[in-house]
Amino acid sequence: MKLSFLFKLAWRNNLRNKRRTFLVSLMVGLGLAALIFVDGMSIGMADNIVKAATSTFLGHAQIHRQEFRNSNDIDLAINERDRLLKQLAEDDKVADFTSRAVSFSMLASASNSDSVMLYGIDCEREKRISKIDDFINKGEFLKEGGQNEIIIGSQLAENLEVDIDEHIIVTVAQYKTGELAQGMYRIAGIFHSNSKVLDKSLAFIKLDEIQKLLAMNGEIHEIALNFKDFVEAENDFFSNKYSNKFNEALAWPELLPEVMAASKMSAVGILITATILFMIVSLGIMNTLFMAIFERVFEFGILRSIGTRPFQMGLMIVLEAVMIALTSIVLGSIIGFAAIHIVGINGLDYSGIEFAGATFLEPVIPVSRLFQYIVYPSALMIFTILISLYPAFYASKITPVKAMRKSL
Repeated sequence: MKLSFLFKLAWRNNLRNKRRTFLVSLMVGLGLAALIFVDGMSIGMADNIVKAATSTFLGHAQIHRQEFRNSNDIDLAINERDRLLKQLAEDDKVADFTSRAVSFSMLASASNSDSVMLYGIDCEREKRISKIDDFINKGEFLKEGGQNEIIIGSQLAENLEVDIDEHIIVTVAQYKTGELAQGMYRIAGIFHSNSKVLDKSLAFIKLDEIQKLLAMNGEIHEIALNFKDFVEAENDFFSNKYSNKFNEALAWPELLPEVMAASKMSAVGILITATILFMIVSLGIMNTLFMAIFERVFEFGILRSIGTRPFQMGLMIVLEAVMIALTSIVLGSIIGFAAIHIVGINGLDYSGIEFAGATFLEPVIPVSRLFQYIVYPSALMIFTILISLYPAFYASKITPVKAMRKSL
């Protein structure tokens, strides 16, 4: 028999019991659709977490003095800052950057006190890197003309029992000497980001004011930056270019290893889920094939008696499984694509939920990518062909005598 004839015969055999073929195809298709949708949600969640972490305050990458991230020692200021800032300004891969000075500090109000990480920021440049200014829900963001102003998180304001325009005392240990220094600052604004870490433990004043308070003489501890192309954060060029002179340049994958670990764990979970799902649906196909074989034992006996080879018998069964798989792939791809885009209209709201050290700030939008409609259907087809080999082998071993006997 020609292969084209076997294809036609396999298709007609499947259409003999349209209801069974459709139900099996729908079952397998729904499994494929579920896998496509879960994968789209997984990608969307990972993208959402990375976007939230990098756009909120972190930036795509940061530069510090070596060991500063581990100790937050204010004496570890960035080396050769002027040369480094000039180099960043001339780098055509860097979209923008901002300088920061950082210090542990004690904030005290008339009612309470709390320890926080105090950041000195460049008011205008900070707006291009982080979203702190967008999170202000009371008062206003720091401005160039203001003097002795501070912005704090909503949870910190609640702990200190303060509101805007009230004054708090800031106590820090000065650069190099370690001597204590204090300053009185007016609360210009209170921000709320839905992140417990930001809202409870961070406060911001102007960069020149913290440098004066710490007696740093213009030194800085951190440079946060964004790339023109986000993909550049995953390349090694940035670290290789700027990790010198005892400075350390790290992109977000190194700054947020827990997010990368969670992303890899999610990929492994998808792989395990896909394997289990394909095994289940493939067993459903195998069961359907055996039912079809037992219903047509007499026909197989006739085919064998007129000279059909065992290989051709087995190939016909495999082609029947392929036809079912193709129908399932079409149905599953359509349903999965539709589910992703329907849910993607508004997304799923996980705002305020923390995961892997980052907080969801926006609804999670499932992502549809080409490989979902190539890799998963291809894997399903491979699983189906493999699982059909057993019923195909069984059918190829049917002899005319046994087939006639069973049919009586």
